[in-house]
Amino acid sequence: MRGKNKIFWGIVCLLGAVAILAQRLGFLKGIGFWPVFFSICLAACLIKGIARGRISTILFSIAFLIIVNDELLHLEAITPWPVLLAALLGTIGLKILFPNLPRRGRGHLLRIGNGGEGITDIQRVEDTISYDNVFGDSIKYLGGVVSFVNVDNVFGSTSVYFTETRLRNGSAEVNVDLVFGNVELYIPSSWRVVMNTSNIFGSADETGRCDPDGENVLHVTGDVVFGSLEVIHV
Repeated sequence: MRGKNKIFWGIVCLLGAVAILAQRLGFLKGIGFWPVFFSICLAACLIKGIARGRISTILFSIAFLIIVNDELLHLEAITPWPVLLAALLGTIGLKILFPNLPRRGRGHLLRIGNGGEGITDIQRVEDTISYDNVFGDSIKYLGGVVSFVNVDNVFGSTSVYFTETRLRNGSAEVNVDLVFGNVELYIPSSWRVVMNTSNIFGSADETGRCDPDGENVLHVTGDVVFGSLEVIHV
């Protein structure tokens, strides 16, 4: 976990500790500990989504905040499925209307198009690749030299194969923004992987045999929200 992530999630844990004490001392009467804890985690995810300019993370964080606090907000009529559907359609709609919405960080401008299933598109600028999959099932085989790959998966399944790629200067980063669904990254067994993801009700795992002393290093970062990310050595 990198320095900034350590600080960010350290603050989240401290807020969770405060919530525990406040609940036991009676300051949160009528509000259970778990709704408060989940709200803190989701608010943290929302902040990261805003900071990184991620539409899906922002909208789904808001949706789950509403679901967790629907009684307090008197919004039971729109939870859970209506607000989740609204977040999904809002994500799709905004990406269609604003295909060149910039992201912060190393990502670049994205383009969304209608694929066979759901909405999928890929854009490549030299050794930087961005790939979006919304409400679909998609497989992508990458080739050539890469330094940065951005995978955005919302309510779908995405498989990306790196078996025919080369890493620029022996190192590259894959940033995954996953909200509901699963992402699988297939990489050569000779590569080393450094995992540094933020998981909110999700998981990120690495399977298969790899070379712990391999010269090529793939850094896997991003956010996994209610989903599963798996790095598979082949």
